[in-house]
Amino acid sequence: MKEAKDVYKLIISFLNRTESVDERKTLFDWFDLQATDHIPEKDFHRIQKRAKNRLLDEIGTTERKSATLKYLRYISAAAAVLLIGFFAYNFWPSTENIASEELLASVPAGKERAIITLGNGQKIDLEQLNLNQRIQTGDVIIVKNGNGQISYLNAKNNKPIVQKNSMQTPKGATYDLTLADGTLVTLNAESKITYPTSFTEGNRVVELQGEAYFHVRKTSNKSKFIVKTKDQHVEVLGTQFNINAYPETGKIQTSLAEGSVLVSLEKDNKSRVRLLPNEQAVFKQGGLSVHKIDIEEALSWKNGQFYFNGNNTAEVLQQIARWYNITITYQANSNKEQYSGKIPRNLSLDKLIKLLNFADLNTKAVLDKDNKINLIIT
Repeated sequence: MKEAKDVYKLIISFLNRTESVDERKTLFDWFDLQATDHIPEKDFHRIQKRAKNRLLDEIGTTERKSATLKYLRYISAAAAVLLIGFFAYNFWPSTENIASEELLASVPAGKERAIITLGNGQKIDLEQLNLNQRIQTGDVIIVKNGNGQISYLNAKNNKPIVQKNSMQTPKGATYDLTLADGTLVTLNAESKITYPTSFTEGNRVVELQGEAYFHVRKTSNKSKFIVKTKDQHVEVLGTQFNINAYPETGKIQTSLAEGSVLVSLEKDNKSRVRLLPNEQAVFKQGGLSVHKIDIEEALSWKNGQFYFNGNNTAEVLQQIARWYNITITYQANSNKEQYSGKIPRNLSLDKLIKLLNFADLNTKAVLDKDNKINLIIT
């Protein structure tokens, strides 16, 4: 049987009346075999229309009446074959490649890992740097002390140097970072923080993409600590808070655990709100709103849990996909009660799936064309 692309060329030649005798015979033989090669929808409709026009033209030519009857039979067969092939390609259920239990058991929970990008663009995988170890790149020495804090020294005089770096966690990873002022930052999976290696006079400014928990250290000069995200600034003196600014969520959530923060919009400084503990500011569709929250839920990721509150199933499943570096297709059932409860984040994927099934979230693990795991959840 000919490949679909070869048959497609034969059909085009036939419709353009440029086919040879041998090509016409090959095409008719293929129709007689009722092959089911697939033609793209837009091409199918175009070919169908042109075939109809040529057929009408042939019918109107009396000198070719006998050929018309033959072409009518084959073009009708062609239309039927193309139609069958098109619907089979688009709507016939494909054979699913179910992920094995062994594969699911081999997928671990996330771990502590991050990559630092230096000012010159060079990337350093911190997983390769042990505690109390130092590595040198050019004139810069990177030191990871016993607390995991990263510092930078000048290789020529062993004195601290200042440069703007960024730290990024991949999917399935978190990382604890201690900034130069002593502020503790925990990055969630698939997040990025840009920061100076040392704070000079003035405000302490960092930039965040994704999600991070901050425990800001007060300084003697009471300089402001400012976290910039897309469209929003958070200003603090000394406090503990969480910012969730994943772009795919379409919102920014700032949750306060302790102290006080001032949340403002980048393009409108007059739109600002002051948060008290157990309050959350939500930036969405150009506006800020504030409401009371369960701070345990907002910080559940940092405390090693997935937290279902009965209304956030889709959101938590998105967290799970990011944590295990998989894809999740959630087919929500409006008549079904949503799950409430907590699931540890340190489980292997097979055990997590068992818990989801136990919670009446029917889960099927399949492999996509790239052999990446996709959980189909109903």
